[in-house]
Amino acid sequence: MRFAATVLACLGVGAASGALGDPPASPPATATPATTPSSATQTPAPAKPAGDPEEKRLLAQGYRAKMRHGEKVFCRTELELGSRLGGKEICGTVADLKAQQASTREEIQRQQRTMTPPAK
Repeated sequence: MRFAATVLACLGVGAASGALGDPPASPPATATPATTPSSATQTPAPAKPAGDPEEKRLLAQGYRAKMRHGEKVFCRTELELGSRLGGKEICGTVADLKAQQASTREEIQRQQRTMTPPAK
């Protein structure tokens, strides 16, 4: 019974804090600003160039682009198992990281080919 009362009290406080919070700072959406003809004919800002698909793949994998010694490298922090102090930063160019992934993939395939099936 005490647990149910505690849960209900927490839910009530959470609902009340959301309802009593500050109203949004943005103006209401119903207000229409006056537009001039010149602002209506402006074209939107150009989008970023498409870029290399390999760079997009690295960014999707969690790498961040950095410049080091005038060269574009991609870095990612890999956490060390069992450590709360952080991890080590893995950096490399697109070609370096692609070669590293290919060699890792080949090593895994080689290990799987040489694996012996379990005895029955």
